[in-house]
Amino acid sequence: MENWLGYSNGSVYNYQDGTVHEFLEEAMKNAPSQLEVTKKNISYYNIPASFDIETSSFRGYEEHGNEVKKACMYIWQFGLNGSVIYGRTWDEFFEMLAILQESWHISNKKHLIIYVHNLSYEFQFLKKWIEWDKIFAVKQRRPVYAIAGGFEFRCSLILSNYALAYIGDHLLYKYPMEKKVGDLDYLKLRHSETPLTPSELGYCINDVKVVMCYIQQKIEEDGDITKIPLTNTGYVREYCRNWCFYSNKLLPEDKEKNKKEYHALMKSLKISSPEEYYQMERAFAGGFTHASALHANQVLRNVGSADLTSSYPYHMIAEYYPINSFKYIGIVEDNRLFNYYIKNYCCMFDVTFINIRPAVTFENPISRSRCIIDEDKNYQVNNGRIVSADELTTTLTELDWDTIYKFYTWDEVKIFNMRVASRGYLPKDLILAILHLYGNKTSLKGIEEKHVEYMVSKNMINASFGMMVTAIIRDEFVFDDDWHKIAPDISSQLEAYNNSYNRFLYYGWGIWVTAHARHSLFKAIYEFDEDYVYADTDSVKILNPEKHKDYFDSYNAEIMRKIQRVAKFRGQDPKMYMPKNPKGKDCILGVWDFEGVFDEFKTLGAKRYLYREDDEYTLTVAGTNKKKSCEYLVSTGDPFGSFSHKLKIPAESTGKNILTYIDDPITGILVDQNGVPYEYEELSSVHMEAAEYNLSLSEDFIRYLKGGVDFGE
Repeated sequence: MENWLGYSNGSVYNYQDGTVHEFLEEAMKNAPSQLEVTKKNISYYNIPASFDIETSSFRGYEEHGNEVKKACMYIWQFGLNGSVIYGRTWDEFFEMLAILQESWHISNKKHLIIYVHNLSYEFQFLKKWIEWDKIFAVKQRRPVYAIAGGFEFRCSLILSNYALAYIGDHLLYKYPMEKKVGDLDYLKLRHSETPLTPSELGYCINDVKVVMCYIQQKIEEDGDITKIPLTNTGYVREYCRNWCFYSNKLLPEDKEKNKKEYHALMKSLKISSPEEYYQMERAFAGGFTHASALHANQVLRNVGSADLTSSYPYHMIAEYYPINSFKYIGIVEDNRLFNYYIKNYCCMFDVTFINIRPAVTFENPISRSRCIIDEDKNYQVNNGRIVSADELTTTLTELDWDTIYKFYTWDEVKIFNMRVASRGYLPKDLILAILHLYGNKTSLKGIEEKHVEYMVSKNMINASFGMMVTAIIRDEFVFDDDWHKIAPDISSQLEAYNNSYNRFLYYGWGIWVTAHARHSLFKAIYEFDEDYVYADTDSVKILNPEKHKDYFDSYNAEIMRKIQRVAKFRGQDPKMYMPKNPKGKDCILGVWDFEGVFDEFKTLGAKRYLYREDDEYTLTVAGTNKKKSCEYLVSTGDPFGSFSHKLKIPAESTGKNILTYIDDPITGILVDQNGVPYEYEELSSVHMEAAEYNLSLSEDFIRYLKGGVDFGE
């Protein structure tokens, strides 16, 4: 494909100078030879376009004197094929769109796709100015795209899964364009008549340029703009689907046979009823993230850290999964029959425990959020995890059962709604796709000329699990002057899933990916006993790491045996499961990789920990910026002492913003940083302000910990 000529368009046009036609002429002058492409009877301009706004958030007063949050737009930027134009009012923006629509003949049959990085933000300002033809949203206030009169606004954040600064720093290998940082002080009040300095304007302009460079690369990588998926997961979904239906190395005459065989497999993997699907949803759980109550709020020394290498991909390629539809068994009262199912089948069942209590002191695996508990009965919680309960009901797989059997004891158990399916490996073609992605990610890391292939593989291997657990039955969100949620037609959605000709995945597989990963993690936690300190999905922090070297070695040896076994079953070279990195080291899927020892470590619960290596501190607190928050903590002079349940991180150090959506029209006078008043109007808007962070622990957790931990006054 020809190099993007629009990349050389360095001009920046001000709409107020009457230069909109010059802007459009430049954008068209450097248009590609393949200017338009067609998909489903709609023609699309095969060029990148981007839109962005900057806003001021402030507080004002209502007629009755109440202080309210307000916001207004003070500049918009629009990029088209490398060229950029900007204006200061909504009237100017819509006039520009009208001229563009007429000049380029944009209509319901000829679309221009306009990417917006975080469309949900801009849409909140735009939504009542425009009469929309169609909007698709994954949830309320989260549109994936919005179409009006041939202009198709799409979200590049959902497409990339990366912040704009990361895209500029790491993803623009062919058309470099760095997002400017720090040149626009968001605390200063501006309106549409506030002068902008050259650096402030440059900050605004570069935002749309970064998006255009990113989209142009996608156009070239994917073939044309119609082939760019709506979401990041769409890439790995299409990639794996092609492997499954056609295989990468099949002869042309074998491809149709391969596709028919895969379709036959999908027909054998159906969800029989809404009840079965909702039980599947209950059985699905993500990774386990928790801190041992024995060590919370303590400064520990010489804490070892280890990671499971590519945990989810490994468990996808080397462990067993349901390979046919589930058979309903119902109530199981015979222990021998239950144990037979547990040992030999993929099992999914509801269970009620009577007087369940801990069998060990160092961890409690059952999540409160996944239990049905009568609030009138006694139960105890350890930071979101069940310690004990008079009675609780939850949904488990056989792997979860094995974990709970080790960590708890009980007086009575009732098994019901049991479903079983035969065990087997995932389809060979799906595994080949995942192995190919992992091999590229491993072997190409750090090779400059292969950066694009590395990043593509890295992004897709990270998304390969997520595509398996996309919800089948989903609410529909529509916008008609306001957001509305429409309850799903359960039967029709389930029927569409079961009979989809393009389906190459089974929802049940995703359940067992995370179940296997948790099972592996809990085996390690159980082994470490009271040396266990903290766990997060595929990693552990432990005391006395040297004492557990034999466990890591024996576990890794077992992984190697499993890889040998599954490779032999599939007729593959085991080396596919352990590609070499550029330094020649084997990177084996699924093994424990010991990262090293922290000099000091302290945790206050899930996603809340601080550690020191030499003189460097690293802080993780969910919802805050790691770097900024850590700098603040170090500035106190006593990082570990300050890191407590009383910690308050000031707004300027959290990197965290609070968004307040304003759905009613607002008008008023805004006095800017220069003391100049301006009358603004917004039909809808969103107020954004930095927020402080209070590291508060729940009363239940503090009460639980006080048995062995001193929290002070």
